[in-house]
Amino acid sequence: MNSRLTKLSAVILLTVGVIVLLSPLNSQWLNWYLAFNSTLLKLIVDLTRVSLIALLLAGLLSPFESLGWWAGWYGDGIETHIPATIPMNLSAKSSSLPQPSRYIIYLDGISQSSADYPKRVQNFLNTLAAALPSDMVFIQDIMAYSALNRPLTIQRPFARVWRGINHIETWNANSPLDIFVNLRNTFQVAVSTDNRYGPVFNRGTAQVILNSLRQRGYQPGEPITLIGYSGGAQVALGAVTYLKYALDAPIEVISISGVVSGNNGVALIDRLYHLKGDRDLLAQLGAIMFPKRWPIMSWSSWNLAKVEGRVQLISLGPVSHSGPSGPIDPVATLPNGNSHLGQTMDIVMSILT
Repeated sequence: MNSRLTKLSAVILLTVGVIVLLSPLNSQWLNWYLAFNSTLLKLIVDLTRVSLIALLLAGLLSPFESLGWWAGWYGDGIETHIPATIPMNLSAKSSSLPQPSRYIIYLDGISQSSADYPKRVQNFLNTLAAALPSDMVFIQDIMAYSALNRPLTIQRPFARVWRGINHIETWNANSPLDIFVNLRNTFQVAVSTDNRYGPVFNRGTAQVILNSLRQRGYQPGEPITLIGYSGGAQVALGAVTYLKYALDAPIEVISISGVVSGNNGVALIDRLYHLKGDRDLLAQLGAIMFPKRWPIMSWSSWNLAKVEGRVQLISLGPVSHSGPSGPIDPVATLPNGNSHLGQTMDIVMSILT
């Protein structure tokens, strides 16, 4: 009932927004600012209207890539099970190596736009890779917000725009342009949670992960851990249903400051470790936005998994969502003297080992 009310409210707000922004009656109820005879005010309001229209269109078009992949427009095949044999180009190399004890896949947050991670994220990945036992395989090349595993900066109509944004951010870390990347990827997270388009998007993400596992000689049944940061945690959970079906293997998810809906993947997950800081407003907002995570929804997959012990909530203390006070910052320190990164690494390694 609460879920239906939330969706109905969203549809009503979207409808009103379309009417207000696109209706021919715009001149009667939005041109009030002309009475002030201010060119600057008129410019600001007009730019706001155009931005809202562009934002609306971007949201409506966000499932397009996933639907195109599903329709076969990009030539990528859809598989249901991973082959039970090692690829030929890996068989000789793998014969002399020990069998991996676990495969670990990292899915980045909503700031991901290219194959190159931000400095803070790359430092976390390098630290984790160095700490992992030699018999664990660490996969870091997943584009979490693309069913085609394509970064925003190549093979896209607006690739030059995204490259320009990245170039500006390279020499100006405080540039506000990264909000466009965040908005674009936030829409993809929303698609993942959607009951209509989510299965297609999540199936595409699972296919990307399957392909990456195959390239590294994965054998069905070997344990898998998905590490999702921010929106990457939702993408990871969305893919779990299809990975579980394809691989029939133990699958765990480590959510770092994750914004997760709790309505997909949780029913089949072996274990979900949800790491969240006390100052993480986005993660707290996620718990409010998605009705299936509300405590009163005791029959939801999320709450049933919590009762069964398959969802474990881990507090990171006075840590925010991202940035200099986020969970992977190597400089910020906790009251006990440990760095934010050090604490996160301790928790993650205790889970993995």
